[in-house]
Amino acid sequence: MKLIERSQLNATVAVAAIMALAFVLLMMRSSGIYPTVFGDEYTYSSMARVLPLSSASIPNYLYLSIYKSTLMCGDGFVGCTKLLNALFFVLASPFIFMVARRYCSARVSVLIVALSMLGPINGYTTYFMPEALFYLTFWISAWYFLTLASNAPWQRWALLGVLMGCSSLVKPHALFVIPAFCLCIAYFAYKDQDRWFVTAVKNAAVFVGVMLLTKFGFSYLVAGKAGLTLFGNFYATTLESSASSIDRYLAILKAAPTIAAGHLLGNAVMFGCALAIIITTSIATLRTRAIGEDGKFAFFTLFLLLNLIAVVALFSASVAGTNAVETALRLHMRYYDFLFPLLFIAAGAELAGARLTAHRYVRWGVAIVVMGAVVYAGITRMYPFTLSFIDNPELRGFTAGNRAFYVLAGLSLISLMLWCAKPRKGLQLFVFVFLPLSILVSTVYASMSLLERRHADVYDKAGMFARQYLPVSERPHLLVVGDNPASILRALYWVEDLNAGPDLSYKPGEIYTADQSPADKRWILVVGDVEFAKGDFKVLKLNGFSLARKLPKDNPLLLDFRSNIHTESVDTLRGLSHAESWGAWSEGDTVTLQFSRPLPKTFTLEINAKAFGPNQGRTFEVKVDDRRYPLKLSGEVEPYSLKIDNPDEVSKLTIKVPQATSPEQLGISGDKRMLGIGLRQIVIREDK
Repeated sequence: MKLIERSQLNATVAVAAIMALAFVLLMMRSSGIYPTVFGDEYTYSSMARVLPLSSASIPNYLYLSIYKSTLMCGDGFVGCTKLLNALFFVLASPFIFMVARRYCSARVSVLIVALSMLGPINGYTTYFMPEALFYLTFWISAWYFLTLASNAPWQRWALLGVLMGCSSLVKPHALFVIPAFCLCIAYFAYKDQDRWFVTAVKNAAVFVGVMLLTKFGFSYLVAGKAGLTLFGNFYATTLESSASSIDRYLAILKAAPTIAAGHLLGNAVMFGCALAIIITTSIATLRTRAIGEDGKFAFFTLFLLLNLIAVVALFSASVAGTNAVETALRLHMRYYDFLFPLLFIAAGAELAGARLTAHRYVRWGVAIVVMGAVVYAGITRMYPFTLSFIDNPELRGFTAGNRAFYVLAGLSLISLMLWCAKPRKGLQLFVFVFLPLSILVSTVYASMSLLERRHADVYDKAGMFARQYLPVSERPHLLVVGDNPASILRALYWVEDLNAGPDLSYKPGEIYTADQSPADKRWILVVGDVEFAKGDFKVLKLNGFSLARKLPKDNPLLLDFRSNIHTESVDTLRGLSHAESWGAWSEGDTVTLQFSRPLPKTFTLEINAKAFGPNQGRTFEVKVDDRRYPLKLSGEVEPYSLKIDNPDEVSKLTIKVPQATSPEQLGISGDKRMLGIGLRQIVIREDK
């Protein structure tokens, strides 16, 4: 007894150590990683940090409510997001351990926790996405479900509904597992109870009813009537546009089996031995009444996996071709890779001495089919399916290196063959050699891919600059122009204003004009080398990107020197003192105005001005385009008018003071400024 207690204590300490180590490693790796997955990260960040919950297009309100707390982190919100992700991810460890410990030895259970924490799925802790929190909520629900007996009181089934309802408020995809859970509830009742049908219906009804009540109750509480939706506007719109006719439905049904086959191939090559175990054990449950805990676990794992593969295949087929990224052979394993530790546990359970085993011929038959899938996947290397570190980090990492892939596929095949001939030897090879090695290789390749985003690209830099440069009130008036729509979202991610948007109308090589942008957009953030129309913008050029402000098309152009000069119209202003209640004095021999856009070819210059001291009655010289115009002023502010020719359309205007003099020189005061002309207003009217 003491030995068992000591073993349990050592296992608990080991799990705690794994959690601490995993948390530190995840935070170290995530540090400095820039946003990667677009538009998912842009969408979730916007919903959590910018929009009210009632406007969220995806009803994951629990996730959004929690991650709205990153608003307290200011510009460090990305780091706060990663911290929350890492924390929620490692908190799944105790629940994975408790599930594993029901079927496996303490040593194997600890190993499974380590593999679950250090596998490629931990890459999702880097992103502003709900996967890490969903990982935790799923494992809490799975652990609790596996502790329930068919004759458990309804309150316990209601609690399962609450847990799964919370999971659906993190990702609505949790609703997709309802069929698998209900099938298991019915099958387990059939095996355990005489009046199984009544028991199954009651348990399933309580579970589903409370799950939906939890989901809709919380949604209504935080989002009002807008929250009373199953999947939200985002997915509803996607599905409506993707499946709009009978022909489209038939096309989806035709494409889905191929996609499902790709998922099965990927799972076979990565987890062949575990897959064979849950299939054969589930078959074995058909021939006996008492299936035991091992039989229930295998059945649950198999049908949960098949349920989600079917749903994901239909979804992938429905969205195929909607954009350049959604190919007909894309494998969205991230919609169910949170359950992969169940496969590890299935192998560990049989290694511990499963009481329910299939007939030898059944084992060989299933193993041969799975081995055929492993061989095919090895020969084709999963071609033609689309693999990526975002959608299927485990499989993409598994296939990333040529030699490593063939070694791993070979080990997977050998463990299957050994499992048929000498089950314990095959399981030991699979659990203690193949799984750790395959996960290590996959994680290394997945982490290398993540680390490629350690350095901000030009879109990150542009977005971060715009966030710092523009006042919050000006961000809604921003457009982002670039050659990559996904990367444009990366820039907008940093801006954090949903009224700011991309300008997808721009074609490379064209001159960008003010007229091609909406009237309410005053700022254009351009990534790359784009030529702006002369006179339309005031452009701030930086390293690899530009921030341009539209210039107002004022005619007449008015400058009032009683207040700050209209900076949109004037780039530089020299030789002028500060504004006073009546206007502003010149300071020095020359006043220079460099306008933001070329001055008209012919215009009328109206000046409301006065001369200081000895300059009264003397000739000031106005110069435009090397042409000089005399101007005599009195000592009082009066209007004056000049006809100006500007054939070269220059943007510079200067006023030469005949004799700059200080009030101190005249004995008027101690003011040492060298004054000459006092300007109240300048008006430029283009001559038509």
